[in-house]
Amino acid sequence: MKVELDTESKQWIKSKGNQLTVKTLEVKTCCAPGVQELVAVPGKPKALNQFNEVIIDNLSIYVQKSIRGKEKLILKLSGFGFFKSISAKLL
Repeated sequence: MKVELDTESKQWIKSKGNQLTVKTLEVKTCCAPGVQELVAVPGKPKALNQFNEVIIDNLSIYVQKSIRGKEKLILKLSGFGFFKSISAKLL
């Protein structure tokens, strides 16, 4: 899987300790099918054996093994001030 991120995203990850975890978050409801979203959070995952590590410019990006990318994982910084976060999208 190829991981793509811009300079602004790299700088934000560096400011958060050079590590980012990308994992799935599944929301289940009683009356509708579950929804699965990608979540990117700063830091290293606790269960390393469930993640693949991708190193880009001395940054460690941990991608959950169950995420089977089509071709590319795109990480992009969004928000402003204290509300900045990384969004993850599969292409």
